[in-house]
Amino acid sequence: MLDIDLEEALIKKVGGKFALTTLIQRRMVELNRGAPPMVRMENSDSNLRLLVCQEILEGKISLESREEAIHAEVVEKERIEAAGQVSAPPPAPPKEDEGEVYGSDIKKIKEQRIKELAQLLNPKK
Repeated sequence: MLDIDLEEALIKKVGGKFALTTLIQRRMVELNRGAPPMVRMENSDSNLRLLVCQEILEGKISLESREEAIHAEVVEKERIEAAGQVSAPPPAPPKEDEGEVYGSDIKKIKEQRIKELAQLLNPKK
């Protein structure tokens, strides 16, 4: 558990409890996978959660918005394609006028994609 004052400071810095939880979880996964820490901790026996909290307080990490994440993904794919490693079409940007997708819509989309795949694999002569 975090200290109440530390938790409140982190929540104010990040913008909410859910955003804080998400950010801590993502950064701890990165650190567990071998990413280098962005801050130096004085106490050598400190745990990852406190390290991540310190990174947040110092402004070293933050959550990016969904639009920024999509843009970064598209830019990375374009960079890879330019290098000649992969030639795949970029994903279609999400449409702003579409509402939420419901279960019945997902079923229709899956059925349509199955039909398209079947036509692609078994072209009619």
